[in-house]
Amino acid sequence: MKILRLILPGLGLLLLGYLVGKVGFDEILHSLAVIRWNFAIVLLVAFMWHVTNTIAWSFAFPADAFRPRLRALIMTKLAGDAVSQLTPLANMGGEPLKAYLLRNQAPTSRGLASVIINKTAQVMTGLLFTVVGLGLVVLNWNLPQAVPLPIQIGLTSLLLVAAALIWLLYKKQRHLFSSLLALFRRLGLSLELESKMIRAVRIDSEISRFYHEHKMRFALVLLFHAAGWMLGALETYLILRALGEGVSFDIAFLITSLAVIINSLFFFMPSNIGVLEGGQVFLFMTLGLNPAMGLALGIIKRMRKIFWISVGWVFLTRLSRQVSRAKAGYTVSDRAGSDRGDSLVVVSQSSEQQMPPRVSYR
Repeated sequence: MKILRLILPGLGLLLLGYLVGKVGFDEILHSLAVIRWNFAIVLLVAFMWHVTNTIAWSFAFPADAFRPRLRALIMTKLAGDAVSQLTPLANMGGEPLKAYLLRNQAPTSRGLASVIINKTAQVMTGLLFTVVGLGLVVLNWNLPQAVPLPIQIGLTSLLLVAAALIWLLYKKQRHLFSSLLALFRRLGLSLELESKMIRAVRIDSEISRFYHEHKMRFALVLLFHAAGWMLGALETYLILRALGEGVSFDIAFLITSLAVIINSLFFFMPSNIGVLEGGQVFLFMTLGLNPAMGLALGIIKRMRKIFWISVGWVFLTRLSRQVSRAKAGYTVSDRAGSDRGDSLVVVSQSSEQQMPPRVSYR
């Protein structure tokens, strides 16, 4: 695993260097110079879809329960996303971390359930976003004749497999954690399964209860994630307009949706290094556009990603300290209360102080 952490980013950087040399360094610098203050607009649009995705996550909590504030959720989201972007774990390394960082504001079982529900909705809307993009290709362009047959077959197969996996995840996630622990038990893995099985059943119960009792809230989760994907297409459109590439919004939508497929194929690459930029070049060449513009688009998106990863790591440091202080506080209170014989009262009062007021985002 340590070797992969070095090899994969290295290969991505080599690919990026090759693309820059092939397209021309001077042309790339010229394109980046053109963007100038428009980069602030790019960051603003990215912030907007971070907010819409965070609002979607807030609806993944039950309406009748205490939920973290929106400010805490967006900080946690950016922190978890920063970890996901820098680990070769299918961009999933930061998802469990999000629930951990919220442990002072929501029970861990509820936090993990909300993360699973939210991620499922994001993947489902992302697949729909991609399907719509491919539909634009089939209905409005002669692009399928320009794309080699193996690529057409591969894209179609990928979509079918992705749809099947998402449907399977949606159906099985109500027993996801307990099923995984049962599998570990059959494999003979020792993970203190009995205590963890109780927690797994509680998480699965939270997920199942949410889908059964809060169908409208799940619809809102899907809606806000769909808005986030549309803002991603808007970002592509604004960048290309700023670079002087006069494309319509539907072309920007197509480029963004097809890039989702390419990035998904190389999920193991940390932060899609090289893949993000190379995918844009490939799409621009396929669409008959200037590949230099595609590389500039990829580099600008890389700069935007670096900015928000940096913000996420700042939030991660802050939130981790808060969790550590709260955990230390519980330990001290528990010991002090044990000396007086009333540890349960102290811990109960401490827990109530940590619980935030109920907030509804409706």
